[in-house]
Amino acid sequence: MSESSKAVKEPLNRSQKNVFWLIFISISLLNLFGNHIENEFLITYTKPFIVPFIAIYFSTSWQEKSENSIIYKSMMIGFFFAWLGDLYMMFSVDMEIMVLALVSFLICHILYSIALFFSSVKGDYKWIFIVTLPLIAVGAFLGHKIGGNDKVMAVPVMLYSIVISIMFSFTVIRMFRIKNIWGVLTCIGGLLFICSDMMIGFKNFQSYHIPETYIMVAYILSQVCITRGMLTEGEAKA
Repeated sequence: MSESSKAVKEPLNRSQKNVFWLIFISISLLNLFGNHIENEFLITYTKPFIVPFIAIYFSTSWQEKSENSIIYKSMMIGFFFAWLGDLYMMFSVDMEIMVLALVSFLICHILYSIALFFSSVKGDYKWIFIVTLPLIAVGAFLGHKIGGNDKVMAVPVMLYSIVISIMFSFTVIRMFRIKNIWGVLTCIGGLLFICSDMMIGFKNFQSYHIPETYIMVAYILSQVCITRGMLTEGEAKA
């Protein structure tokens, strides 16, 4: 094995992973409980830590090599913008803040899409015609249904829906191409992200009553599934 292909850091050991997951699950459950009882203190002091913990897990579990560093960098920067989106969503009563949250998550999905593209789409572009284009059409339709009545947000919501549809389509392609549990897990994460965002859309633009707890359950699980599924790209190869 050449020097450049060696792992540059040691991943978490089993004991460290157990401690990490205990803390992460505790924070997530406290956040879900805070949303359930509508306790602003619990929500405010738990939500900002969810994505950083996921990013730390991803980074410390990844064995970075030159051939997959773009996947690693795209995911890590994506986590940062997801975190910004979370912070903005905590104050989304103002339309300006809602737009900032939308832009942050839009960039997050673009970065996740880049990571997924280099993971499984690059080099076999027929999948884009088979999977991506039909899902873009579905995403555009759903974006119009959700935000079409809002003159200010109609175009941003449509654009966001198209981008997240592209991201989800790449998870579907990854599932078909790598044919293992991690591909399935990544696809489930993409689907849960869409479910979370659709609930937010229907709640904010169509005045549906959707408990924030449901949104956060889907969101947390989506991030965990995508993160764990993509970690296989950073595993040391024999």
